[in-house]
Amino acid sequence: MIDADLAAFIEGPVMMVFAAADAAGRPTIGRATGARRTDSGEVELFVSRGRWGEVTDDLKVGAQVAVTFSRPADYRTFQIKGVLTAITPAQPADLAAASTYMQAVTGSLLELGVLQSQVDQWLACDDLITLRFKPGATFAQTPGPGAGAPLSRVRR
Repeated sequence: MIDADLAAFIEGPVMMVFAAADAAGRPTIGRATGARRTDSGEVELFVSRGRWGEVTDDLKVGAQVAVTFSRPADYRTFQIKGVLTAITPAQPADLAAASTYMQAVTGSLLELGVLQSQVDQWLACDDLITLRFKPGATFAQTPGPGAGAPLSRVRR
């Protein structure tokens, strides 16, 4: 489901918003600080529990999640929906990947005129956890006539 091209996109300098539901079933959102496709085809997101605790505290294995990946330079956007399979403390390799992501996306945003103070509100690595989920559906979400179409019907 996540081919090499899509994996390169989601692992690049894109903004990441994940959505789930809280204990009462209300929608919640947070930002991820990096992502990668695993060898098993799952996706791992690195999330600051310190910044997004209201969202992450309610997450449970088996929960439905949706993650939107959007490149700020051109708004090319994809959404992946799936089921959480693991929630773990970040390992050293996760911290390194999150740090590399933060440098890349910060550079990209600053080039577009976004202020560092704005970036600092969105991205953090404090108390980092790793959310792993199994993709179930992928959609093109780039603004335009193909927005919302399942990825299998969209030419990339």
